[in-house]
Amino acid sequence: MSKTTPQSSTSLTRLYLGAACFLAGAVMMVIEICAFRLLAPLFGNSVYTWTALIGVILVAFSVGGFMGGKLSDKYSSMSLLGWLLAGAAVLTFLIPPLHLGFGESFTYGGLIGGSVMVSLFLFALPGALLGAVSPAVVRFYSMTFKDTHVGAAAGTVSMLGSLGSFVGTFLSGFVLLSHFGVRSIFIGCGVLLLVLAVLAFVLAKSGLKTAGAAAAVGIVAAILGALTQDKPGKGVIYAQESFYHRIEVSETGISPHRQRLLKLDSTAEGAMNPDSGDLVMDYQHYWRLPLLKDNAQLESALFIGAGAFGMPEQLSREFPKARVDVAEIDPQVIEVGRKLFKLSEHPRVQAHAGDARHFLRTQQDQRWDLIFGDAYAGVRSIPSHLVTKEFFQLVSNHLTPQGIFVMNAITAVQGDKAELLSGLLVTLKTVFPHVEAFAVQGPRQMTQNIIILASRQDWKPWLTDRFHAAGTWQSRILSSYVASNQLPQQGQVFTDDFNPVDRIIARGLMAE
Repeated sequence: MSKTTPQSSTSLTRLYLGAACFLAGAVMMVIEICAFRLLAPLFGNSVYTWTALIGVILVAFSVGGFMGGKLSDKYSSMSLLGWLLAGAAVLTFLIPPLHLGFGESFTYGGLIGGSVMVSLFLFALPGALLGAVSPAVVRFYSMTFKDTHVGAAAGTVSMLGSLGSFVGTFLSGFVLLSHFGVRSIFIGCGVLLLVLAVLAFVLAKSGLKTAGAAAAVGIVAAILGALTQDKPGKGVIYAQESFYHRIEVSETGISPHRQRLLKLDSTAEGAMNPDSGDLVMDYQHYWRLPLLKDNAQLESALFIGAGAFGMPEQLSREFPKARVDVAEIDPQVIEVGRKLFKLSEHPRVQAHAGDARHFLRTQQDQRWDLIFGDAYAGVRSIPSHLVTKEFFQLVSNHLTPQGIFVMNAITAVQGDKAELLSGLLVTLKTVFPHVEAFAVQGPRQMTQNIIILASRQDWKPWLTDRFHAAGTWQSRILSSYVASNQLPQQGQVFTDDFNPVDRIIARGLMAE
């Protein structure tokens, strides 16, 4: 690339420059939002993943802005814009295969270090090139007025770039992720950038040879990106990307002892025997806690988080007249439940697509005998707004007078890994006078499923003063009961205003 005479002022050039700035801004936001769908299966759907991704892209965009300004002062041909856009296109095409080939290797860097490093590896260069577009466009746009309207050029370009970012954000969140796979979205973004690059070369009168070479390299990269596909793991019978997760269903064993597992991103969220509907995971049996009372009956229940629908379906089988609701944020998980986890066979189980807290607010007059909290958003990551004092008060308001709240938390009972349990217990006690806990896998120092029972009644008579025959479900559940004096007594109350649950979970993961 060499210095050339400034381009003549034409309406066509201005129109192209405005469109290029607008579309580059839109593509940048599409890449940023869709990038999270690549990182979530590796590092979980948490604030740490978002922070690493956004931070890296902002730094890359800033570096690109500086670079674009320096280059546009040195090279006054619009072919500069073509090379910037062509480079961004090629790198965007390569994001899916690079993620597939090398993404797993970054998980050894931990929750924070790994997510930062993979973000740098995949998105820093395309982010920097796209960041360089805006100052280059300002320079070339002002040149069409012979540098007599530099301020107006900067304002116009800034406005168009911001509007493009707005459109890209809304397009990603409300349209693209709901209708297309992540790989297809990246390929589409790359195609758009490549077309803009070719147009820049044409306007710069660089010749068909330069435009053709850029197009050829871009097409090769696009083919590589389009043909690279993630191979399903052993036993996988279903794999699909939804707006919220990468959903995977796998199966092991042979009938009548098959096990069907639901995995969301990197986390197993539920399982059942598809032949009988029997539960597979130990913690799933704790929906029976209300039945420890003599002659207990359940007329209604709400499950927060669907998992594989095993618990609500089993409850419905044992109490056919009970109303069973499930609040599940991902509509695609509900569809998978109907197709692969027998949900369609249980008409009394009503699945509601949407956030659990919003669902509770809309059910002002509804009360349940049991509310079971089992919502997760990645590696051990409980959605922070579902563990606050305000949320637990909302839960309490929707329980019948004798109703109980049961919650599954992945933490430890004692030691350094029990910080999450400490906070949950203290927070629950601000709303419920009686809180009990069960360590499902046993050892107190081990991170495991901890089942928490919260109620307005004292449950100790049913937990400590009853005898059940060995081998019964009652005996198995009560054997995991943790006495109050063995539970942590101090912790931070989680509120909507101050909620460090993401930090606590991340610290526990890094300690391992």
